[in-house]
Amino acid sequence: MLTGQRKIQLSKLAYQVATPFSDKNVTDLLKLAEYEELPVYFDNYENTFDGMLVYDDYERTFHIHVNKDKGNHENSKRGRYTLAHELSHYLIDEHRIGLKKGLLQPHQSIHNVSRKELIEYEADYFASCLLMPEHLFKQTSGGKVFSLDRILTLADSFQTSVLATAIKFAEIGTHEVTLVISENNKVKWFAQSKDFPKWPFKFKVGQALPSATVAGESFSKPNSKYTSVEELSADDWFYMKDSRGNRPLYEQCYYSDSYGYVISFLWFN
Repeated sequence: MLTGQRKIQLSKLAYQVATPFSDKNVTDLLKLAEYEELPVYFDNYENTFDGMLVYDDYERTFHIHVNKDKGNHENSKRGRYTLAHELSHYLIDEHRIGLKKGLLQPHQSIHNVSRKELIEYEADYFASCLLMPEHLFKQTSGGKVFSLDRILTLADSFQTSVLATAIKFAEIGTHEVTLVISENNKVKWFAQSKDFPKWPFKFKVGQALPSATVAGESFSKPNSKYTSVEELSADDWFYMKDSRGNRPLYEQCYYSDSYGYVISFLWFN
């Protein structure tokens, strides 16, 4: 995982390079790539990778390849994230130098919700900072009442995916929230805001969701999707350790048809 100091370093660098190309919350990634004299190719590569940064020894230059066959188009949210991820590998000195000198092997980036290597965590984090600069995100994400609609509105404002936007909100947003990302009734990972109570979950990563939860129930009934806000008890998800769990806990699920995962949003009002 990334340390706090490393996140600060990456966030500052992303802010410096993204600011000249940001307009109304949207970072123009193609103009950024053009400024860096970095060729970008949106092409068809079948069901292989989402994106790839390659160094050409003969031309002594880098190239970014983005796969349209997997929905990565120039103006799509998926395409913007893929391009931001590959730009991150180029803009982070250690990644660029490592690829150029052969210390790191070129690899195909594929979107998934599983845990990744550190280099991929860094590129994901840097990409989120390029697409959603912290100062702009904080200005836009205000409000006392949390809802999935706030996340969807932010995703449209910054032209980012719901998952990337939700993770950014949990990190620097204005409300205590927990996200649990699951696939086929198995928990892949989770993210929490700093102010959310640090209670132990009633699951482990890789295990099934608690059956009393909204997401858990939807998986138990084939083709069922529960998208409304549901009130439940905190001990349906957590082993509570203090009285903060006496408040009603709210859960709302977001279903990604493209990727097949479910995000459970958990919060207190």
